[in-house]
Amino acid sequence: MEYEIVGDTLPVVICHLNKGEKMISDSGAMAWMDPCMKMETNGGGAGKIIGRMFSGETLFRNSYTANKDGLIAFASSFPGKIVAIDVEPGKEVIIQKSAFLASEENVEHRFALIRNFLLVYLVVKVLF
Repeated sequence: MEYEIVGDTLPVVICHLNKGEKMISDSGAMAWMDPCMKMETNGGGAGKIIGRMFSGETLFRNSYTANKDGLIAFASSFPGKIVAIDVEPGKEVIIQKSAFLASEENVEHRFALIRNFLLVYLVVKVLF
């Protein structure tokens, strides 16, 4: 998967997916997509939905699968900067609530309570 971040005040990340590649995003993050993308909505089970409810995150996540090579774009709902974070095995990243935009399918999202703040905890799930 290749991507490019374009724009200044209201940026967008445009992802170039090859056939079979998959992206995950919060509901409402997708700005546009080619017709070759298949969208599915998933809550991830009752435990994950309840965790998202208490954290203020969206209850459901959307997954997009490319049926052939195509583009999909994700945009934030508020002005700011989109920063790409390389998450790899053994490198976990904690981000602020509502900061998650999109990821490849091999990134696991968990919630963590840190200093009385409920934050999203991103962890790579290594797929062999």
